[in-house]
Amino acid sequence: MKNTQKQQIAELANQYGRQVFATAYRIVGDSHYAEDITQDIYMKLFKKTPKAFDKVNNWAAYLTTMATSASLDLLRKKHRLSEQSFSEDVLSIKSKSQPTPERQFGLTQDIRLLRHALTKVTEQEAKVFVLRFVEELSYEDIAESLKLTSSNVGIILNRTRQKLARLLSHSQITGEKHEVHS
Repeated sequence: MKNTQKQQIAELANQYGRQVFATAYRIVGDSHYAEDITQDIYMKLFKKTPKAFDKVNNWAAYLTTMATSASLDLLRKKHRLSEQSFSEDVLSIKSKSQPTPERQFGLTQDIRLLRHALTKVTEQEAKVFVLRFVEELSYEDIAESLKLTSSNVGIILNRTRQKLARLLSHSQITGEKHEVHS
């Protein structure tokens, strides 16, 4: 590996390290896991060839996609292995006013249900959903990162929202809302 590539990785870590960590944290809700994911992502960059480095046009979208994938993989692994609970705040709640304790409890339950439902859709569906609605990437950035067309991104998002709606409404109908162990 050339020193210039090492320098580029250091610059990427300086420029996007907080963004990568924030992405991982919003998905897994645990700072220790988010730190591990962030480190793993930058370690993976050291294994890339210079040609692979040159092919990346949008580092912010690329690294966000890597963080999303790694975070969803961890969620799926944890869900499969132990069904244990992660921290309550998996996704950031973008609200200017402080919610009441009752509303916060409801939001926490909803987040747990969404996190659980994301483990039930395909990996690609979960990635596209998180990149769009959590990371707020454009269809074009998602398409570029995942090597899809923008129209495919739209189709996948629509299908995923329908699946998640069915999964979430089923869990509410069956009372699973307060029994979910994610």
